[in-house]
Amino acid sequence: MMVKSADRVIKILELIASRNYGMTHGQIAGELGIPKGSLSKLLSNLVAREYLSIDDRRKLYRLGPQVLVLTGKYLSSLDVVQLGRPILNELAKTTNESTEIHVLKNNEVMVVAKVDCSRPLIHSISIGSTYPAYATSGGKAILAHLPEEEIDGYFCSVKLVSITKNTITDPELLRGELKKIRAGALAYGREEVYEGISAMASPVFGLYGQVLGSIVISIPTSRFSPEKEHSLEQALRSASAKLSYHLGFNADSNKDENKN
Repeated sequence: MMVKSADRVIKILELIASRNYGMTHGQIAGELGIPKGSLSKLLSNLVAREYLSIDDRRKLYRLGPQVLVLTGKYLSSLDVVQLGRPILNELAKTTNESTEIHVLKNNEVMVVAKVDCSRPLIHSISIGSTYPAYATSGGKAILAHLPEEEIDGYFCSVKLVSITKNTITDPELLRGELKKIRAGALAYGREEVYEGISAMASPVFGLYGQVLGSIVISIPTSRFSPEKEHSLEQALRSASAKLSYHLGFNADSNKDENKN
């Protein structure tokens, strides 16, 4: 059974996290239906523990630094992040493009590690950011290598909505793209989340051949020429293969198992 006060704290944090500019006491009370007296005590405790901060002038509540501390501890506990950071650094240095690691979380991809190049992207991609998996190269790279029943479940539970004019919203087209990726093609996102930003991704596998995430290179479309794409491909494949190896994946063994 859910404890009411704990449930309210979670709802408060989730609501404020969804609002970039903060919320007033009255707005929070109105949206969550929490009595103002009870809400005042919860907010006061969250501010005292630094899970929330408050702008005294405008009386706006925002997420506090302790949320970032918890997020950092969660992310640092993931092997894919710990082992992947030096590989991302090397990839960014080699390509002079921004690199990221994505993992699947509740039908979305989360950015769990990133390294910016010397020419940062116009759109800020932050650690902890989430995006629809179907619209990102990193998400497609992961989805393509899930078991078939999980892919079917994903399509049943997610509505494909346009984010930009290039977002693929036709399930059959997307399934066709996933089939090519599963067969060995790299995954691409061509301005499907942000106009002017393209990306390519390669999957990362674990000990038992399960897909754990993906390594992504994000690049302004203006620089994404066929020549540039070709030069990035080998570096990206090499980086994802290296991280997969460090996570226990044996490509040769898994090929033999697939044959059997």
